[in-house]
Formats: sequence, structure tokens, C-alpha cells
Amino acid sequence: MEKVTALECSQNGKDFYITCLSSSLLKEICYLSRRDEDKVKGFQRSLDIKRAKDIAKYLDIDNGCLPTNLILSAQKESKITYSKETKELCFDKNPNGFMVLDGQHRLYGLWLSDKEYLIPVAIITGLNIKDEVNLFIDINTNQKGVNPNLLLDIKGLAGKESNLEERQTKLFNLLNENSPLINKLLATSSKVGYISKKVFNESTKEFLENGFFADKEINYVYQGFNNYLIAAELVFTESENEKAKLTTANIFEALCIIFNDCIDKSFQLYNNLKVENLQSILQPISRLSYENYGSNKSGLKKLVADMKKEINQYDTKYRNVDEDSIF
Repeated sequence: MEKVTALECSQNGKDFYITCLSSSLLKEICYLSRRDEDKVKGFQRSLDIKRAKDIAKYLDIDNGCLPTNLILSAQKESKITYSKETKELCFDKNPNGFMVLDGQHRLYGLWLSDKEYLIPVAIITGLNIKDEVNLFIDINTNQKGVNPNLLLDIKGLAGKESNLEERQTKLFNLLNENSPLINKLLATSSKVGYISKKVFNESTKEFLENGFFADKEINYVYQGFNNYLIAAELVFTESENEKAKLTTANIFEALCIIFNDCIDKSFQLYNNLKVENLQSILQPISRLSYENYGSNKSGLKKLVADMKKEINQYDTKYRNVDEDSIF
């Protein structure tokens, strides 16, 4: 029998215990009921090995911390008992003693680790299979994760932004102060008619890493990209197409994807990036029927292909560019 100190809790007729167990002990007493392995009683999702390895790396190499608890369902094989007097939880070291209801990736990450860790656990008793399934559903539907846009926005506070993410944040803030997207960029949430930080970062990654602006200071990038957005806004306004909007996620991302193509073409034709010349290059995309592309990835792919077809492709040549007079 194993004995550990535990705190007894009760919520709406369900008893559970809070304690800490070692990763090696958890390996001896825990199991999962996976849907792809047991079609009758299984309900857990398949294990993502990469995610588990990332957790092990986070612990061993990044010196991370996992303060959130695992949730286990005590089975009859555990022979679990609790003493109110000594505050001790007793159970058998049985490989079928505890079903993992929540935290399988954290658990496997611990097992893949090279070190021994203590981890908090909540052990629920008295559940049948129906109770376990219902609790699993509740945990994975009612407990909402943190908005990914908020996580992106606060990475800078933790000093965890990559060089690319830092450049993206600076560009994001500059555009939100003065550009056609002013007050239309949302840093911590997402909303129809606005560009979220997540969409912005995904969209701008390519031209910030490749092409003419890849190695340029961010204020310089801002001037060029802002001119481009102004030109696109003018083209959309003249088209009188109600669906042609910079703040539509797929349209914004498509414009970012063809940005380097337009920059190359403007340098070849005009040797600068002035708004009127970028507008001339983008003018053909006003003919597109934006209501026909939808909001999914296949719609984005088709939109990009059609935009590129309209503006044509040019070889990358910057000639003798005077960088002091290109805007």
C-alpha cells in the first residue's frame, strides 16, 4: 500500500482528494481509456507524441513548471481509503488503479523526462464509466482555454518574443496608430471586421523573413507596408465591391502573401514604392468577385492564385534603388 498526505474535498456529492505524487509512481498506477483502442468503453483522444516530447523538453531543458493538476478516477483495483484523522490517502500500487481523466499529455511528458518530478493530482472516487465520460466531456467543453491572441500579446512582457514576433508587434502597433487599419487591429481578442494579432502574425511572417523588407528596420517596413495598404484600400474603394475589405482575414492574408510580388513589380516598373504606383499595380485585383472566396484555407489559396494572376509575376530585381526616395 502507498500512503500519502491528502486534502479531502466534496462538490455536489462527488468526493475527491488533492495530493502530490511522483512521476514514477504515477507510471505504475495510471492508465488511459482511449477511443481508438477501445471502441466500447474508450473515450480519451489519441496521444500526440510531439506534444508530450515538447512538455518533457519544457521541464528538463527550459526548467519549466507544471503547477496544474492531473485529474484521476480511482478504480476498485486501487482499494483506495482515506483517514480523516491522519489525513492519509492509502491505495494499492496497481497498474489499473487510476484512470487519467485529464492531463494525459502532461503525464506522458513527465514519463519521457529524464528527471523525477512531483505533480499535483486530484483523485475522484466513486465514479462509474458513465460518470467518467460525462466528467471528461465537461472538462473539455466548459473549461475554456486562454485566447491565443492574448498569449501572443503578453509574450513581450515575459521576454519570450522571438525576433520576428518583436518586429511584428512593433509593426502591428505602428499600423494601429496610423494606417488604413487604425483601430481595426485587435491585440488580445478576435472579432469579425477586425484583424487579430494571430492573423496578423501569420500573415506578415513571409515578407518579414523574405524579400526586400526582410532585413530592414521596422519603421522602414512600416512606410512601405502602409503605402501598400493605402493603395489596396483605394483600389477596393474604387471597385465598389462591399466584400472587398482590408479587415477581412482572408483578404488581408492574401494581400500579405502577394506583397513581395507587388514590391518587386513596383521596383521594376517605377523604381519606388509610392502609393500611386502601388495602386496601379493592384488595380487589376478590383475585378475579382470577393464574395465568392469564402473564409477557409481553400478560399484563401484560390484568392491568392487569382490575385497573382491579375497582377502577373515578375522576377526579383531591385536595380539601383535609392532607398531615401522610394516612398
